[in-house]
Amino acid sequence: MSAPNFWQELFTFPARSAADNLPEQASRLEWLACIAECQGERLSAGITAISELLESAANSNRVDDGAAVDVCLMLLALSGLSAQLAAVSCNANNELANIRAAMNHSTATPHQSPVSQD
Repeated sequence: MSAPNFWQELFTFPARSAADNLPEQASRLEWLACIAECQGERLSAGITAISELLESAANSNRVDDGAAVDVCLMLLALSGLSAQLAAVSCNANNELANIRAAMNHSTATPHQSPVSQD
């Protein structure tokens, strides 16, 4: 049995549903924000672990310069991915707030009476 591929969820998330179903969009955005935040935390923990391993190896002179540069470049790329995940989470939460405001506004909008008040 394979574990769910949460990365794939991030890449296949539709921007907006064709139907104007705000509750469904809100639910999907909550899920997207949660996935991005959790994957970002996992990625950050991995970056930290790799950094600590590199530091330990460098302190004991057990890493050559070329390998250290390659690991640093990999860490740079991973930190860029981590920043992108944070942006996805932030954007999803902002859009979620907009949807919730629209849902609250649409239910709170008073309807005009068809009967004239004159």
